[in-house]
Amino acid sequence: FFHEFGHVCHCVLTNAQHSLHSWAWSAVPWPGGVEQDFLEVPSMMLENFVWCPEVLRRLSKHVTDGTCLPESTIDALSQSRFLMTGYTKSKYLAMSLYDLKVHSGPGPYVFEGKEYDAVSLYNVMIEKYTGVVPVPESFAAASWFHLLMGYDAGYYGYIYSETFAADLYSKFSELSHDGKPVIDANLGKKYRDKILSPCATIDGEGMLVNFLGREPSKDAFLRSRILM
Repeated sequence: FFHEFGHVCHCVLTNAQHSLHSWAWSAVPWPGGVEQDFLEVPSMMLENFVWCPEVLRRLSKHVTDGTCLPESTIDALSQSRFLMTGYTKSKYLAMSLYDLKVHSGPGPYVFEGKEYDAVSLYNVMIEKYTGVVPVPESFAAASWFHLLMGYDAGYYGYIYSETFAADLYSKFSELSHDGKPVIDANLGKKYRDKILSPCATIDGEGMLVNFLGREPSKDAFLRSRILM
């Protein structure tokens, strides 16, 4: 819900005069909108909040007495966010490479010196980059709608957006480090004005600089994955 609601906020809070410069999902059949590498930034930024203990306390309410989840459950949920992230990110990157490969020209597709059709190529690439063998005679990409609905050769943009989103969220998480609530009206208003409202009237990098007060960095993303 938080992911898609991030898209909703991006859409309805625009102050762009023309639809060409407004938020636009890549699947719509007309030009315009923010760069595809930036499209998922607001949605992935909002995802960060649902894992925050402070937010989980506000979201969770018992149907009868209104109490929130026990602290032990909240802590466990918060700490489980990156469970199996090694596999999930490896699979995502494999799918991104597959997306680029199949949209680079007609098959058969050459991968590591061998030719494959679309089905066998997918399974070979998934196994190569995740170390997990797909179910025999399966083709999971048949239910993967991004390939044909606007993210063609652009599925890699999610990792770009996730990196930018982590950088943006770092400004909110810094508040909690100082003992302040992570939900801050003033910082939220700045986020709305600098990231959500401009939409495509300002390029993505410009919006990031305007909010962050500096060039965007991958450091927050790497720290969140304990890679730095």
